[in-house]
Parts: sequence; structure tokens; C-alpha cells
Amino acid sequence: MQSRSDAKKTPAIYTDVTRDNVEALASDIRVQISRAKFIALDTEFTGLNISNASPVFRFNTAEWVTRAVDMRERYKAMKNVAKTHALVSMGLSAFSRRHTCPGSYNVHSFNFMLQAQNTHLVNPTSLAFLAQNGFDLGKQATKGIRYFSGPNPTPIQVKTLEINTEGELIREIFFEVIRSRRPLVIHNGLFDLVYLYQSFFGPLPDTYESFVYDLFEAFPGGIYDTKVLAENLVPGTASYLAYLYHKNERIQILRQGSGDAAVQAKPKLLTCRKVSAQEPVVQPTNSPKRIYCDSFAMHGHCRLKTQCPLSHDIEFILDCQEREQEENEVETEAASTKNGNLDTSQRSVHNGTSKRKNGDSIDDADLRPSKMLKALEICEPESKASNMEVELALARKRQSESDSINQAMYHTAAYDAYMTGYIFASYSVLFGDKLNEYKNKIYRMGRSSEPLLVQASPYSTNSTTYRQTMPLVEQGAQPISPDIAAAAEAAAILSSTDDSSAADSGDTSDSSSSDSSDDNSDDSSDNSGD
Repeated sequence: MQSRSDAKKTPAIYTDVTRDNVEALASDIRVQISRAKFIALDTEFTGLNISNASPVFRFNTAEWVTRAVDMRERYKAMKNVAKTHALVSMGLSAFSRRHTCPGSYNVHSFNFMLQAQNTHLVNPTSLAFLAQNGFDLGKQATKGIRYFSGPNPTPIQVKTLEINTEGELIREIFFEVIRSRRPLVIHNGLFDLVYLYQSFFGPLPDTYESFVYDLFEAFPGGIYDTKVLAENLVPGTASYLAYLYHKNERIQILRQGSGDAAVQAKPKLLTCRKVSAQEPVVQPTNSPKRIYCDSFAMHGHCRLKTQCPLSHDIEFILDCQEREQEENEVETEAASTKNGNLDTSQRSVHNGTSKRKNGDSIDDADLRPSKMLKALEICEPESKASNMEVELALARKRQSESDSINQAMYHTAAYDAYMTGYIFASYSVLFGDKLNEYKNKIYRMGRSSEPLLVQASPYSTNSTTYRQTMPLVEQGAQPISPDIAAAAEAAAILSSTDDSSAADSGDTSDSSSSDSSDDNSDDSSDNSGD
């Protein structure tokens, strides 16, 4: 079997945006947002909850249960977390129509490195998670776009003019997303929305009802959660982001090869990934044992991590699953033919039967990966046992060589945003208007069958924050004309003054958090998301 991972695929491309280039790029970014057909967002942050906090802070842990069954209690906990932690990066992918063909897009993706200036908490588990997945903490500290969450609650000081300018620019970029009135696409993104609201829109509303009302009004194009789409449109499949992306990419390649409408996303700007031509490609064979990790295949994580002896390579997992699918189909067809009861209606896709380049039909199971997630059955080996050992060794080698690439991709906010947008584009081609049934439904951890409904309620109203901030959004972008030269001159004057005086003024400018009483805790919550 020729591996479908060999097929031509779209490279991951995005532009890094830091404090060094945000001013130069801001206008172009806003133009791309305004042209977008839909926009995908993803974020990385310093914590998901509070645990093992120092008793000196006297946290009432009952108010920090971010998986509480009652949504009002859960929102209260999420608000507490977002107000005391911070965003460290935001990924944005703007998908604009390339031409009239369905599924054809130009994609501009941006990775915003962020550095909150408010004193905030950092969960050690979240920090380790970011570092293990390739997040450059040193770059974040020295190049992150400086902003004040809330937004900036203090008057602008001349010596921090550049900092405030960066914050205004990133805030205006987020405002442009709201102004576009386009569909907003997320993946398991409730916490992303909570953090984005607190960081760039304003202080979070006191009540869950007002928060939902604000989201409904701010995003009239609707909010689509690809995790909700996956679990409802393709039930039974793994629904973590990387798996969905690679699976949908394969589906679209098959559709494109057969002449059907398919997603063709053409990324712009800088390349993120360069794969060596020497990268080994492992072909699955009839082996007496399964050679990929079940846990990783289904959930996207494995408790053994890098010590797991089985493959975590998603492309290889998909190759194995597709081989299993095809072998099952052959057996089923043979049995049905023998019984004279071949059901040809089961050999079609959503838009009718399609053909691969080699003439084989594309089975409906391409859109029902639950079938592919069956165990790789023990079968009679076609080769000696030593061949399996070679295959295992190659799989591990491929996994090892791809670790650094995966770290640079998965959980990079821009790449996650791109994958999220691609999945949405794929489902738009496959399911069309059926997606509207899941508009404004956001995935809830632990309550997957009961998504959060983003809708206006006759018993609620917009928050004070919304009423104060939306006029700024609606009046359009205000000209930002920071006098960087004046700021530099002022900084030079300040540096020549008495050190103690400068230190005193520095202390004054740094105390800017409205939650300063909660801002220095030590916690160790999990930061795992799919």
C-alpha cells in the first residue's frame, strides 16, 4: 500500500509577530482580517486552574473549580483564573477566498508572542507543558508584545510609551476580528475566549449570562467549535486537534485527486516547517503486534510520553488505520459476494461515489474513523518476525526525528489556529449547511453532550464592559502615532537621573493589576488541552 502520508500536503506557514515588528505588521494584519471569510484563533496561557496554592494567599478553592458541573460556578472559576494568569501567545489564521472554487483559500497565519505587564500567576505544570512543546520562554521574555490585561488600568507614562503602544496595537488587532463580523472558529476554545476577553476586551463580566450575551453580540457571524463539529458530524472518532487535522487533510487530498470539491489552502508568508527529503517513511505491514500507541491514537497523549515503545507519529497511525480499514473492507466484500448480498450503497461518500487515482472507491469510512480505530488484528505474517523488529525500529526512528518538528508545530498557537481553520474548511466542504446546526455551540469539558449555547437571553443583558468597549470597536481603528523618538529621549533623561528616583518611579508604574492581592501564588494545575 502506498502511504497517503506521501501525498503532497500543505506546509505550515505563519508569521511570527513580536514587539520588534508588531508596529510594522499591524496594518497588514488588520487588512487580512477584514478580507477573511472566517477567522480561526488559538491561545496559550499560564494556567488552567489553581491547585496546591500557598496558604498565604487564602484562596477559597471552591471558587476555582474550572470543571464544575454548574456552568455559573464553572464560569466564576474560569474568570478567577483568567484574571490572575496571562496569555503568552495568540495564533490567528485568516482564511480568505482565493477564487470561486469551493474550498479554495489564501491563508494568512500569525503567531503573536505576548508578555503581560500585569503581575500574574504562572502554573508550573503549564510552564513545563509549554517548554516541552517547543515554546521559547526566553523569546517570550525578551520579544513578547507587552500589554496590560483588563485593559491597561493605569495612565500612560512617557517612559512606558512603547509598551502601551504595543498593547494598543494588539488590542486593535483583536478589535478588527470583532469588526469583521465573520465566523470565529475555535477548537475546545471556551478558555481561549475567556482569556481573550479579559486580555484585550476588558474586565470579564460578573455573571455567566452576561458573558454569553456579550459573545453573542460581539460575534454575529457565529462561533464554531471544531471539537463540537467532530463529535457530532463524525461521532466515535478521536477528536483531538492534530488527529482531526491530519485525517481531514487526507480526505481532502483524496477528493482533490478524484476531481471533487476539496479544500485547497494556500498559506502565505514565512515557512514554519521544512521536512527533510531523507525523512524516513514507514509503511505498515501485516505484523503480529500493533506498533502504534492506542492511547495516543485516541486521545493525543500517552502517560509514558517519550518512554513509550510504540509510535506516536500521527501520519504513521493513520497509515496503519487505513490499512486495517481496507483489509476489513476486502474481507467484508468477499463474505458478502459469497453470500450474494453485496451492499453497494455502503461504498459511497457524502457527495456520491468517488474514485481514487488507482480506480478504487473511497469508502464511507473515510468519514467514519470510528471504524479505523479498531485494533490492528493479529494476522498471519507475510514475512519473518525480524521484519517486524525492523519496522518498529524505523517507526521509532521516524518518531524521534519528528519530535523537534512536532514541538515546533503542535501547541504553537499559530499552527493550532491554522489546523483549526483547515478542519472547519474541510467540514464546510463535506457537510455544507449542516454546520449551521452547530453554530454558537462551544465544547464543555466533561459535558461533551451538552455544549455551551451562545445565545441572547431575555433574562440577561450586556455587561458594563461590553457597553463601554463596543463604542471603541465600532468607531473603527484610531490612528496610533506613538512618538518613539520622544520616548527614547525621555528614557535617556531618566537613566541619567538618580538611580533611586528611577527605581521609585519604576515601582509606581509596575503596580497596575486590579487583582494584585491574588497575583503571586504558586500553583500546579494541569495544562493539557485537546
